[in-house]
This record gives sequence, C-alpha cells and structure tokens, in this order.
Amino acid sequence: MAITDVDRLRGLLGESIPDSGSASDTLFTDEEIQDYLDQTGDLDRAAYEGWKVKAARLSNLVDTTEGNSQRKFSQLSTQAEEKVKFYARSSAGSTEGRARVGKISRPTVPWSQT
Repeated sequence: MAITDVDRLRGLLGESIPDSGSASDTLFTDEEIQDYLDQTGDLDRAAYEGWKVKAARLSNLVDTTEGNSQRKFSQLSTQAEEKVKFYARSSAGSTEGRARVGKISRPTVPWSQT
C-alpha cells in the first residue's frame, strides 16, 4: 500500500488512523487533511496549518483530578503550541535558517571632473 500525502500529514500531526479504526477516531477528517494540503501545496505548511487547528481544539481541555488520579490535559495544548512554533519556522520559506547571498549590481556612472 502506497503512503499518500494525507497519510504523511496525519503522521506529522500525530493523528494516524488506528488499526481497525477510522478518521472519526482522530481530531481530523480526511476532508480536512486534504483541504490543508490543497490550500497550502506544501506538506510542512499544511502541518503548520493543522497544528494551529489542533492547538485551538486542545485549548479547551482542562486539568482534572479524580480521587488519586490526575490528568493534565492542558499540557496537550502547550505541546501543540510548541509544534505550531516549530512548523512556523520550518515552513517559512526556502531560506529559513540560513543566510541568503546575493550579488549587488550598481550602474556604471562615469566620473565627472569639476
């Protein structure tokens, strides 16, 4: 079975469909994943857009304590925000993270004598 860009993007978002599962077992539908790819045309940029949405969806979760059990769901949102920052840097453009060297050309101006 060939791996598609939808599968790759799901992997980058940590939203792979579980064995014997479906897209409804994840935070994103296949249509949403495909839309990120269609809108951006780039896998890293699509991951950035997906992580922004994922961070927003996870921001509603709160920490809970039940008896001796504690779950810190707010950490999910914090980690998603870190991924947004990561993909914002990696998908900003082809020169991100390295210097860009160009050649400066000036027109030749004859020296004038006064």
